[in-house]
Amino acid sequence: MTRIIAALAALITLTMAPAAQAADWFRAETEHFIVYAEDSESATREFAQDLERLDEVLRILTGVGQDEEDLPPSAKVTVFRFGETSDMSALAAGNRNTGIGGFFIGRASGSVAFVPRRRNIRRSRSARNEVDDDVFLEPQAVLAHEYVHYFMFQHRDAPYPLWYSEGFAELFSNLQFEDDYFIIGEVPPWRSISLSTISIDLEDTFDPPARGTRETVGRTYAHGWLIASHLNLNSERRGQMTEYMAAIAEGATPMQAAERAFGDLEVLRRELEEFRQGRARILRVPYAVEADPAVEIHQLAEDEAARMDIMIRSKRGVDEDEAQRIVNEARSLVAEYPQSPAVLLAATEAEFDARNYSEAEALAAQVMEMQPDNTNAAIFYAGVPLSRSFEDPAQLAEARRRFAAANRMETDHAYPLFGYYLTFLFDPEYEDANDIPVTAKQALEAAFAYAPFDDSVRQTLVHMLLSEGRPDEARVVGASYLLGNGANACMLRKKFDEFEAGDTAPLLEEFRPDHPGEYLDEDAREARRDEWEAEVESYGCEVD
Repeated sequence: MTRIIAALAALITLTMAPAAQAADWFRAETEHFIVYAEDSESATREFAQDLERLDEVLRILTGVGQDEEDLPPSAKVTVFRFGETSDMSALAAGNRNTGIGGFFIGRASGSVAFVPRRRNIRRSRSARNEVDDDVFLEPQAVLAHEYVHYFMFQHRDAPYPLWYSEGFAELFSNLQFEDDYFIIGEVPPWRSISLSTISIDLEDTFDPPARGTRETVGRTYAHGWLIASHLNLNSERRGQMTEYMAAIAEGATPMQAAERAFGDLEVLRRELEEFRQGRARILRVPYAVEADPAVEIHQLAEDEAARMDIMIRSKRGVDEDEAQRIVNEARSLVAEYPQSPAVLLAATEAEFDARNYSEAEALAAQVMEMQPDNTNAAIFYAGVPLSRSFEDPAQLAEARRRFAAANRMETDHAYPLFGYYLTFLFDPEYEDANDIPVTAKQALEAAFAYAPFDDSVRQTLVHMLLSEGRPDEARVVGASYLLGNGANACMLRKKFDEFEAGDTAPLLEEFRPDHPGEYLDEDAREARRDEWEAEVESYGCEVD
């Protein structure tokens, strides 16, 4: 559904693994995940159970309780597991040799992750063997790392500094699952070189320069792991990160916050040096639930398996050319499986991404005739008039009605709530933010509660709070935009200061979301980038 046009135009799928046969694909559903795997049934089941164990471990160590009710499918992360590591690179960046071992995308419309079934296979005349050719591309570790980010946004949303956000995720990327307990704390082998060769510099880690050095990545991830481990696995330091975040929220600089929370930083440095040169701190923790996580699993039918290739590419996100290629393939599949809801829904997304709104609308309506409670089809059905409203605002009333209908199908799905608010935001009759109904504003706040990991929802909520004259709350929700020494963060901080001094227009314009139906060609995107750079420089900030 999501179109990746500007910032991710280069990240398109140029090559994909051949479509699998029906016998090769399984769908597994657990309490928090939906897995589509090109693998055996037993391997798919074990993979899904490991994901559930990861979620359980996070809840144990962060103090997040179990969900009070069963999660709807829309709230579960959908994981696609297929192919080799190089297929992930091709899917993410159009190049099989980028070293991307898997990736995660958090969206209000449904979060997705992509991970290979196996490492790259070295092919030769004499043998075809799996090889550990790159320790940096451990598939399970990549997925675990990215899921930690998603989990923290969902349950502990806060503007964590990059060194802690990445270091904490690395702490969980190297989990080991045993029959009755898990092991945490082992050094991630892919960070061992940085740990041993880069000197500890807390100021450079806590407050890195705007232009990174050759050691910035190592300090962010490897030293981030070192510090996050020390703060979480050392009982004497546990809880200090909360004090650090409180200081940041009160306006302290990163170094001031560190001194307030961690005390004498030279003492901390010596502790970290001793930790780095000594043995890892290993914890063995029993599972909260002894029984294996429950898994519902079935082999995909022929039509379901046939649509996996276009489904994966659409969920990844496409540019104009890829959207058209997928449409052509989707139409062939529809001709082959005209009564398959799975195929029709995949084709709906393909047509929508290609901006073929009439075709997408007709397909979505057809799916809803077959499956009246299909929320995903209802979302596309509502998204069509919302997109059309960019040129014809009269379409907004119908979009509003359809998003309300989608919300009635699944009241805790974030996207219909978000879309419902947008139908008011872009309506000329509601130019004054005070005229937008309270119910629409409540819908946006609920969407954020369900999907704080979606940047578009967060940005729109910041815009709403600013429109209502609530800059303090907007700063809290948008705190992640203001951290660091990057060009955009520098400019946004100054725009917030302008807003509070009475010049509100620049910041409101900055956070106003783009209309979903707006399309920028390559020249327009380049022009927008040039305008942004000129504006950054006008605020005295250095362009990244």
